Amino acid sequence: MKTLTWTAPHEMSILDAKRPTLPPGWALLRVQAAGICGSEISGYLGQNELRVPPLVMGHEFTGVIEEVHQGAVGLTQGDLVTANPLVSCGTCRHCRAGDRQRCPERQIIGINFPGAYAEYVAVPLAQCYAVDDAISGAMIEPLACALRAVNQAGVQFGDQAVVVGAGIIGLMAAKILSLAGASRVIVADPNVSRRDAAEPFGATETVSSIEGLNDIDVVIDAVGLDQTRRAGLQILARGGRSVWIGLHQNDTTLPGNALVRDEVMIHGSFCYRDEEFSRAVALMNSGKALPEDRDWLDVRPLEQGNAAFAEQASPSAPFAKIILTV
Repeated sequence: MKTLTWTAPHEMSILDAKRPTLPPGWALLRVQAAGICGSEISGYLGQNELRVPPLVMGHEFTGVIEEVHQGAVGLTQGDLVTANPLVSCGTCRHCRAGDRQRCPERQIIGINFPGAYAEYVAVPLAQCYAVDDAISGAMIEPLACALRAVNQAGVQFGDQAVVVGAGIIGLMAAKILSLAGASRVIVADPNVSRRDAAEPFGATETVSSIEGLNDIDVVIDAVGLDQTRRAGLQILARGGRSVWIGLHQNDTTLPGNALVRDEVMIHGSFCYRDEEFSRAVALMNSGKALPEDRDWLDVRPLEQGNAAFAEQASPSAPFAKIILTV
């Protein structure tokens, strides 16, 4: 089968690979669409310690069920689905509590298993969800990430909120913040094309930088740089909450005494609980998750993947999201 494989930093190649074999309870999907995630851009640049080349990435996707392994129960051959890409042990205290995203043995399709930048991808059938549309369905995973981040923020009606970064997770976080009752939703990004996409997602204001803002109740950092994390903490009101979902940089230096004095809270948000993924499916299938204006989105064939990754890695990338089709 054809794959788009990350072979080295700044290099994605179209290569042949064997079709995946199916463990018990898994299904084979004929991939329809797969999104490019910011964490995969970090991998492409050689800056993500979880991803090691050669690797077929792709954890945001839709596909048609082609084959089901014996013992799998649920959806059937021919169904258009997305899949929760998180694979966990199922028996640890976190899994038993419904927090599979905290499982010490967690693995992810597109990191630990071959992902969806390919003609076929193998997934646990129990983690598949029927979707109405292949393109929007491929954006359910980032929507679930945004839902989790807003939940971690503990947003209250009337809160003032800032989202740093207008990639798709940041834009979706703005949407959910507005639905959750935030009175002010400010989206910050130096890229003017991405800022222009924020208002249809529910932003009340857009800025190129958060410098000068103050007394903010919630900051969601969807970038993950030392600079953006520190700046986000500086604009919080006392008792404010900062949620970090971006993964572009590991080391961050924090003003410890100020955090203590102002009683601010920092939450890490890696992915989502199963119930949050399920809610994201329902929201996307309702047609209410995305604005009608799709100027922020581009859809391209898998063969253009290398150029798409290079474009998305640029500070002037014109699209908040690129979807690859097979």
